Amino acid sequence: MADVNEVFNIIADSTTGAGEAAISRIEGEAGAGIAGLIGFAFKDSSGNVVLPSLDASGRLPTTSVAGTCRVAHGELAAGSAAFAKVTGAEITLTAAKVYTQISATVSCLRSSIFEIVHIDDEGVTDTEVVLEEMIVGPGQFTFQTDLKCQEIDTTGGTGAIVLTIRAKNFGSTPSALSSLRATIACLEVI
Repeated sequence: MADVNEVFNIIADSTTGAGEAAISRIEGEAGAGIAGLIGFAFKDSSGNVVLPSLDASGRLPTTSVAGTCRVAHGELAAGSAAFAKVTGAEITLTAAKVYTQISATVSCLRSSIFEIVHIDDEGVTDTEVVLEEMIVGPGQFTFQTDLKCQEIDTTGGTGAIVLTIRAKNFGSTPSALSSLRATIACLEVI
């Protein structure tokens, strides 16, 4: 009979505290109640040990939320000294839906302020919520934002419900108006 090497006790029994050898498991085997050194952080829906697969960039793949991506781009070519909607940068939302992953890219060659605004009952009561403000000017003529924790639930909304960008030029020479450009996007998930 061949000699069988002794195993160093490198892990401890959580009940008795006695040293134990690590148990070898391979992908697909049950991991419940088995102590081990690697591969036990990931289990499938059945409780079996699985090793994670990485994408081409070496990152863990994530599950994305299913939904419909909505995007609108526009320009207020004449600029504005008072807040005005950026023509075309508006998404009409559907009642009883949820919107997430709100993002925007804005730009202007003059000092300007942009707002992402959610408007309920547009043109009637105009119930507004400013979700984000962005300022551009010398040194940063373009700004991009992602509102990762913002969610709009249009359940109970009345009339026209919109997600829009409005903007105005400001600064030392507010009379020198410049074109205001914006793109807005969101994911309709329900």
